Amino acid sequence: MQIRQLKVRNFRGIGVLDWKPGQPFCCLIGSGDTGKSTILDAMEAALSSRWFSFAESDFFRCSTDNPISIEATVGELSRALKSDEKFGLYIRGWTAASELIDEPEDGDEPVLTVRLTVDASLEPVWEIICDRIPDPRTLSNRDRALFGLVRLAGDDARHLSWGQGSVLSRLTDDNDEAAASLAKAYRAARESAKLNEIEALAKVASAAEKYAKGLGAYVEGGYEAGLELGRAGLSAGAITLHDDGVPLRLAGLGSKRLATLAIQKSAVADGAIILVDELELGLEPHRIIGAIAQLKGDQANAVATKKPMGQVMMTTHSDIAIAEAGGSSLHVLRVSRPDRTVSVRKAKSPEAINPLLRFTPRALFARRILVCEGHCEVGLLLGLRERWPSRHGNIPIEQLGAAIADGNGEQAASMALSLSELGFTIAIFRDSDKPLDGTQLNALQAAGVSILEYGDALRTEQALFGAASDQDIQKLLQHARAERGDGAVDDNLKIALPKFDIGTLRSDFAIWDLVEEVDPVAVREAIAEVAHRKKWFKDQRIARGLAPAAWSICEQYPGSKLADTLRRVEQWLYA
Repeated sequence: MQIRQLKVRNFRGIGVLDWKPGQPFCCLIGSGDTGKSTILDAMEAALSSRWFSFAESDFFRCSTDNPISIEATVGELSRALKSDEKFGLYIRGWTAASELIDEPEDGDEPVLTVRLTVDASLEPVWEIICDRIPDPRTLSNRDRALFGLVRLAGDDARHLSWGQGSVLSRLTDDNDEAAASLAKAYRAARESAKLNEIEALAKVASAAEKYAKGLGAYVEGGYEAGLELGRAGLSAGAITLHDDGVPLRLAGLGSKRLATLAIQKSAVADGAIILVDELELGLEPHRIIGAIAQLKGDQANAVATKKPMGQVMMTTHSDIAIAEAGGSSLHVLRVSRPDRTVSVRKAKSPEAINPLLRFTPRALFARRILVCEGHCEVGLLLGLRERWPSRHGNIPIEQLGAAIADGNGEQAASMALSLSELGFTIAIFRDSDKPLDGTQLNALQAAGVSILEYGDALRTEQALFGAASDQDIQKLLQHARAERGDGAVDDNLKIALPKFDIGTLRSDFAIWDLVEEVDPVAVREAIAEVAHRKKWFKDQRIARGLAPAAWSICEQYPGSKLADTLRRVEQWLYA
């Protein structure tokens, strides 16, 4: 099953939402209070088999005057859902152009639309709707279970036992055998329970263990059915999943969440809709990567074996998670106020933001992103950002929702355009030696992207050395030697400045006093050129060390190109 279209009205913080996910793996991101979790809640409320109780607080602005309405149109339907005995008469069509029509045509995908409505009575009503049939069909919880939706909650330990309503209970074919053994177990205590001799329990525990390991859950010994004395009285709820004799509900948050997802996933046939809210909770980076890889791998497997692929809908605040999900999976939420219309945006060219996901994925959690052309520019600004707060009430740029990102050289312009499509406020900080071509320039200007350059065809190295005092030039050279080695830098300088005695150049004397008739401007240009050509500062960590000299230059020469450009960069980030 896959959700093709979701329409939400007046549900919690969402006034209006119309979204066509369009793909099997969707990673929802956005700033706080944009409705990420609410979207998952809406999907669960419409398609989950469990009963939902609603209160006034579930209505938009807590007003019951306007009813809650959630419509989920689902494709990749199972044979059971399409049968005439079930909902065959309510089948609609999903066209190749991603449009919903009531009279399916050849080539259209068969879909069903589930509508959940809640009015002032607070009584939810679930229906299958189709405009060509005047009377909707009411859905029971058993009907909704056919849509195969599972939700990984934060800590739902009930699914780790065989209690009433748990997934383990549904997975086990013969509960009578378990109940009979349980009565004896309480009389003979844990050692005599022998629950693993019950084939149905052992089979389910083994399946849960296999999938949990695939997701990255830590398994100490092996999953098995065990008895927790004093828990849930003489009922099936006292039979819980154990790992090496220890109840799994006592495991760490991450392992417990992964085990719960594994159990829920095992309970659903191929093609489940899986909702995961903040997957990263309780997980180390390698387990975040492993869990996402497993979920995506399941979908790839389904394609290879020609089985239903299903769909994964996840939210995250983890830069590791969005990097692993990839640019094509990212959907960014935006909210217009005051009506709280929520839009979900996707980049037209997701490959353009893949470099950002490799180098600076955390920037996608900001509202304003300054895309820097290369490592030198990124490093320089990261060093300067530590000094800016003193001039802005000790507020860092991150507190204002701004971020500095690596644009990966010539990809900076295309990355900026893609980020702009996603609704971010964007600027580019770049060298001026290679002008943007007309097409790129026009596209950036049309998208409202600010372009921050030195002008006069200057590169960062030229802007630095060209405005630097004698003392600051020595600081820059000392920094280059400390990072690249004395020999390497001096050899570079011998070629660039053949008239100079390099040993003397390393002193504190003014560089143009060392040789008669030397043009200070030419000396600076020669040093800047060799610094660029030999990539002295083309490293974020090394470039970060340029900040003290750059700060000094800007204070001494506020009218320089360097000072003017960095001042405009600072103003944009603090706007």
